[in-house]
Amino acid sequence: MINVNGQINREKRTGRPGIAGAMTAQQIHTEAMSVMEKGLSSIAWHALDLLYAGGIMTVDQLGLNPRTLRRYASKQIVDRYAFSPSFVIERLGEYGLVVESGQLYTLGPVGVEIAQMRHGVKPSSGYLAYTLERVLHDVVVNEIVMQIARQAGVDGWELNWASKYESSLFREDMPILEPDAFICLEREGEERPFLIEYHNEDKRTRAIQKVRQYERAWESNLWQNVWEVDDFPPLLAVFKNQIVGEGYLDGIKEAAPVNCTYYGRALAGIWGEDGLANWFNINDEKKGNVFPWHKGERA
Repeated sequence: MINVNGQINREKRTGRPGIAGAMTAQQIHTEAMSVMEKGLSSIAWHALDLLYAGGIMTVDQLGLNPRTLRRYASKQIVDRYAFSPSFVIERLGEYGLVVESGQLYTLGPVGVEIAQMRHGVKPSSGYLAYTLERVLHDVVVNEIVMQIARQAGVDGWELNWASKYESSLFREDMPILEPDAFICLEREGEERPFLIEYHNEDKRTRAIQKVRQYERAWESNLWQNVWEVDDFPPLLAVFKNQIVGEGYLDGIKEAAPVNCTYYGRALAGIWGEDGLANWFNINDEKKGNVFPWHKGERA
């Protein structure tokens, strides 16, 4: 897991791109070792950690200036996603996200090698082959996590974020649950873990399937050791279309009695100052708060 609150990245943004060439596996390892030996700034390390956990991010999310990122791209520490930045800005606007730069970055082969040496786990890869819709799904998930981290930091909480592999549950090397994100809020010895799912589809079937997956995961008893928790974390489901929330309701009724706690809210308005304040407890069908820094009735 990485600590999201460890560094707020904000570099000045200027510069021109570099040019990257193909590298062999040995060259990748050698370059990664060289970077590790020379060292990077704390801001750069934090950006690489964010990509390790989140997979793909905007320049705004990483907080490094484009010149620095292009220099890292020339060394294949990061890779640039091929879609036009202006088109990405337009598409993110449909999700209510306003960004200064539409360039998206993921770990390059050298960055993947560094992350694996640093964390002992190979990070998610393959983003350069993904469709834009698939990529934007993860960008939105990452912004939700970053939004929670920013609000948590104001109240003295730190947010730790697990990578995709670290948060997945496996039985006999087959995944039985792959949450979009697993986070844990920590302050003065207190821990508050949460699971996050984001839905950009406009049908209820995937939500129903998610309830089935989460209930099977609860029954597996694999989660205690993987997530290092005593109680199964509540699920925070964010959806672009209201029909997905109806799908969760249907799934809970189908699986009743359920063992997991499900919260939901629409994506619209989530980026506002109080966007994370109100959630709907789908189990009990009532509204309330889920985070410790929000006052009032808990959902």
